[in-house]
Amino acid sequence: MSENAHDLRTIIRRPQDCSEKMIKTFIEMVAAGGEADAHRVEHSLPYTDALIISMIGNTIVGVSALLRPRTSYLKHLFECAGEPRMCNPYSLESCWLSVPPEHRGKGIWQHNNAAKRVYIGNRPYHSVRRVENKNVADLSKETTYEHVGKDFYSPISKDKLRLMAANHDLVFDPKKTFVYM
Repeated sequence: MSENAHDLRTIIRRPQDCSEKMIKTFIEMVAAGGEADAHRVEHSLPYTDALIISMIGNTIVGVSALLRPRTSYLKHLFECAGEPRMCNPYSLESCWLSVPPEHRGKGIWQHNNAAKRVYIGNRPYHSVRRVENKNVADLSKETTYEHVGKDFYSPISKDKLRLMAANHDLVFDPKKTFVYM
């Protein structure tokens, strides 16, 4: 198999449209990357809008996902960040980005992220990042997300967290639901 980055492709699938082998590899890759333990990922699959899977040939080399979180969880995040009025119940959560060390530096994250942005279009989405993870928390490189409020600690994590959002209004307007969905 060629390890040529020119063979890189990213597919977006609903979990129910993936093979058991693909789901198993996805869960293992997320757990190995430290983004979430395997049980949490498996438990969250019913709330997953899409799995984003990057491949070189037939080998999965990077993954991420879009979740449809519960409204109570969204309210919790935006309240912790000090911006409760910005909470949009239609926001998707971009999460579980994982690229194994042997495949980093090949443009996989950019390819995966570009496919995600095309899929999302103008719908609102957000991401929760560990502040200590300098690879994804550095705002100087950010062109899509905006930092929401202040960094915070939450009962859901031992790490200090940063909420990032894209396509969000400063104050959620329920009259605009046709744009949000």
